[in-house]
Parts: sequence; structure tokens; C-alpha cells
Amino acid sequence: MNDPLPLISIVIPVFNEEDNVDRTYAELKRTTAALVDYRFELLFTDNRSTDSTFKILTRIAAQDPDVRVVRFSRNFGFQRSVLAGYRLARGAAAIQIDADLQDPPSMFRAFLEKWKEGYDVVVGVRRQRQESALLQYGRHLYYRMLLRLDGPHLIADAGDFRLIDRSVIERLRLINEPHMYLRGLISSLARRQIGIPYNRSQREFNESKFRLRALTHLAADGIIAHSSFPLKVSFYVGIVIALASALLAFFYIALRTWVPDAAPPGFTTTQILLLLGIGLNSTFLGILGVYVGRIYDQVRSRPMVVISDLLNFDKDIGSI
Repeated sequence: MNDPLPLISIVIPVFNEEDNVDRTYAELKRTTAALVDYRFELLFTDNRSTDSTFKILTRIAAQDPDVRVVRFSRNFGFQRSVLAGYRLARGAAAIQIDADLQDPPSMFRAFLEKWKEGYDVVVGVRRQRQESALLQYGRHLYYRMLLRLDGPHLIADAGDFRLIDRSVIERLRLINEPHMYLRGLISSLARRQIGIPYNRSQREFNESKFRLRALTHLAADGIIAHSSFPLKVSFYVGIVIALASALLAFFYIALRTWVPDAAPPGFTTTQILLLLGIGLNSTFLGILGVYVGRIYDQVRSRPMVVISDLLNFDKDIGSI
């Protein structure tokens, strides 16, 4: 008796994608139908959309038992939405793709070929993007900085379009980090990973949910979640300021000793130094506060997401 075809889970996080869901479903079904050596399930994670996205997904799931849908009780953010999809995936491997199809489903075949070669993480590496030159340059600098901070296991210009093996999914199930940078986390869990270059298309419908604020937040997560660099910066800058203050104090003492009449008014100097000290203390206490706050979130051990609706699931899950 022949072994059943391996099941591959396609994880699609959605939020207010009513203009994209039908065409995304149709394109994914067309692409996966051509990959006859595998079986596929489509797992949509709805981050509490406020439009008709969930209504459309309900209709699709009623017609197709290979479509499973998870709706959260509120918007838990993109990172948690993707991680919940991985944890709920039943496949021997999972491929994450956005609902706007800027990442081409035609790459699935290449991902699966590398997976069969023994790679447990296969990442799409974006050669070019349809966005402003300034934003592309900013991304380029950020990824290079992250490589220096977090080590060589990261792949420059790699996004969330990836395949991960079941072994990586099982390791992800053991991690409960309320603040995470999933791209770096998955790369750190990989035994063998490889990047495949591709060109990212322009978004055709709706606007991207990743505005400048969201991108800045994601970038900060990437640094803070995987590096203590900000703490080191605050330490070294504090040392430099302390030395500079000591030298300035010796200068004023010498000036007061050797040229008493040339000494500047002490009040102004004192105020400047006090303000400088207060400003530095506030800055570095703020950096420490970010890390302490994340420790606080970690020790509370709250559920990563709370689920309100499940479609085509065998049992109620409630939370993850």
C-alpha cells in the first residue's frame, strides 16, 4: 500500500481583506492543484477583521473542507496571527503567504523541492519591491544592521514568505514569547535553511496594513527581541558622559584655582549639567523599562491569542 501524500499547510493571515480573499483562495487552489505529489490545507487566521472578510471565509469553508478558518476575539497583531497559524497547522510542513499575493504562489514548487532536499526552513529573499527608493534603502540598512546584531543565521532581505518543516513547528509550539520577531526566531530554530530570490509584486487591492508606524514597531521588535545592543549602548554612552563630566569638573576646579576671576558663573553650568544628567537618566531608564516590561509580560504567561470562531476544526480550541 502506498504511503499517503504528505500534507502541506498554507497559512494565510488576514485582516480586512474582503477584496482579496476570493481571488487569493482561487489562486492558491489553482497553484496547489498542479502540485500533484502533495495534499494541501488552507488555514486562514482572521485577526478580527471589521469588514466582510470573515463572512466570505465562512462561505468558502462551507464549500471546501480543506479550508480551515480561525477568528480571534480581538486583533492580536500580525506576528501572533502567523504564529497561531503555524501552531494550528497539521501538515508535514507549512508555507506562510500574505492574502494580497504580493508573494507569488508559483514559488511553492521551489520551496517544496528544497524541503525535499533536507532544508527545514526555506525563505523567499526579495530582490526588488514595488515601493519608494527611500523605504527600500531603509530596509536594506536595517537588515544589514540586524545581521551584525543577531548573528549569521539571519538571511538578509528575507520576509515572512517561507516554508518551515514540522520539526520547526513543534519547537515553535514550546515557545511562549509575548513579544517576538518571528523571522529571527524561526531562523534561530532552523537546522538547515536556505533563501530563494524572487521579485515581489505590487499590491493590487486595498492598502497595506504595514504603515510606517507598524514597520517601525516591527523593526524595534527585531532588535529588542534578539539583541541586548540597546542596553550595551546605554552602558557605554553612560561611561562616556561620566568621563566627560569628570573632565569638565577638573577643568572648572583648575580654572577656579589658577584663574579665579575667569571662572564662568556657576549657576548656568550647574543647571546645564543637571539637565544633561536628567535627560540621560530618562533615556536609559526608558531603555531599561522596555526590557523590564517585556520580562513582566513574559512572566504573566497569558495566552498568545484567544479564539472566538473556528471553521472546519474537529474540536474547540479557545486559546493558544
